[in-house]
Order: sequence, then structure tokens, then C-alpha cells
Amino acid sequence: MLELPLEAMVNQEFLVTLGEQDCTIALYQRGASMYLDLNAGGAIICRGAICQPGMGIVQRATMAFAGQLYLLDERSQPMEQQPPQWQGLGTRWKLYWLSPEEVKEINAANLKAALNG
Repeated sequence: MLELPLEAMVNQEFLVTLGEQDCTIALYQRGASMYLDLNAGGAIICRGAICQPGMGIVQRATMAFAGQLYLLDERSQPMEQQPPQWQGLGTRWKLYWLSPEEVKEINAANLKAALNG
């Protein structure tokens, strides 16, 4: 898991290498919601993806992007995550990239928990 650097700004865009993927990420607030645009290797992966804390941001499986992005509320319990606000980016709300292997581990753990009750 890799934490991506964020600043407390309404709109921000940055370049980052995730795994071996050269990515451009734009994060912006519109009204009460936070959105993300992602390009990887020159391909558009998502535009206007809503950022819900604790949920994967990249909703469509694609061969052009490996892994998943999560925006997490560091001050709340997992079941009490609050929607991100730009004023707390980088301190309260943090953006993480999980490798494909880490995503598989989380999915397997979630399936096991669902089956066990």
C-alpha cells in the first residue's frame, strides 16, 4: 500500500508512478462531493469518479490500470467514514494505491467475512 501525497486544496493534479504505471491524478471538490480523474500510461481510466471513503475509486476493471485507489478518513472507524472535504486532504483524508495483489487479499478477506457471518 502506498500513500499518495495530497495537499489541502480544492483542486489538485499530480504525476505519480504506481507500480510501473505513469499516472496523472486530478482530485477536486464540487459541492459536497470529491471527484477523481485518472490517466495511466496515456489512457483515460476514469473521469469524475466520486470518492467515497473506504470504497475503491476505480469502478471499472481495465487492463490499462493495475491496482485500486482508496480515499480513507483517518479519524473515523471503518463503518463511520465521513465523505472527504478538501480542507482535510493529506491530514484527515488520505489517498492510497493498493497493488493488484493487495486488492486480491482484501477481496478474499471481505468474501470470507461475508460467508462467515
